[in-house]
Amino acid sequence: MISVADALAAPGRIPTIYLEGKLLPLQASTAAELGLKDGQVVQASVRLQQDQPMLMLQGKALHAPGLLATQVGESIWLRAQGGNLVPISAPPIVSRIASLLYRPNVNSVLPQLFQPGTLDELLNQVQRPDLQAQWRGMQLSMSQLTPGNLQQAMMAAMGAEVWLARGMQPPQDVKQLMRKLIAELSVARNDEEPDTGLIEKLTRAVDDIEARQVQAVQAQAQQEVLFSMTLPFVDANPIELTVRRGPRQDGEQAVLTINVHSKTADLGPVWLKTQLMNAQQLELTMWAENESVVTQARSRSYLLGDELRAAGLNMRAFNVVHGARPPEASDWTPSGRGLVVDVSA
Repeated sequence: MISVADALAAPGRIPTIYLEGKLLPLQASTAAELGLKDGQVVQASVRLQQDQPMLMLQGKALHAPGLLATQVGESIWLRAQGGNLVPISAPPIVSRIASLLYRPNVNSVLPQLFQPGTLDELLNQVQRPDLQAQWRGMQLSMSQLTPGNLQQAMMAAMGAEVWLARGMQPPQDVKQLMRKLIAELSVARNDEEPDTGLIEKLTRAVDDIEARQVQAVQAQAQQEVLFSMTLPFVDANPIELTVRRGPRQDGEQAVLTINVHSKTADLGPVWLKTQLMNAQQLELTMWAENESVVTQARSRSYLLGDELRAAGLNMRAFNVVHGARPPEASDWTPSGRGLVVDVSA
């Protein structure tokens, strides 16, 4: 759960200003181009481009009549309304949570930042050995992956707020690491202006992480499970993981679904969908674009069945498909109910 202080004035974020009535609404096409839903609230930063103050939103520069050069470095909250983006007077906690709850394209930035060496290079720029050591402690090793390592990574992905609210010491949190990195990169060095594009990208990554955490809390309030995360590895590309369980139906056992997506130079992109029923019955579906991977998976499926039986699980089916996994519409719809405030009202 995101606290009020965390949502409104998170460390490393640009100070926010409120300009209701001081800016004209942005062009009608802007909200649609950015994929914003009516009522969604977003935060834009004021940057100087070619000596003109501009709004930077999701990496896009927007012209906003009424901006002043003195506002460069500050932020403005905007609400999508009737196709326009309209400045609002304050970013209430409800609007912030609602914006994260309905945030589209979650995880679009994290897989890029979690490529081996990418964050390491950025951390080298700010000369913070403590942050570099913290990041190394968060990365997993594909060659030495254990259930304990995976459990620890999932606990960290829940966010420090969850553990602090329980009176427990939180594990290392990549969201806080990125906020500290944003704060360091926002400081001009050697008369060079901060890289606004990079800062925007890192800010979107933080918002992606918070969106997953808010959606997980909301799903729990709806008596469902929805937990998504991106696992960083020191020796492999990141892996995207989603755990999903729908609402319990009368007389029916809920199905737990685990989706995994990976991409390596040797295997190419691979998708695996695992469905667990009655705590012991498994059905698996795998998609792979590399034909040799498909052939190996089919020929060795009996080995997987043996391993699962040894663990007390029964593999009822294992389907291997040659090709990319087709897009699948989400079966989860946030109601907005169950949070501290009803955001569906």
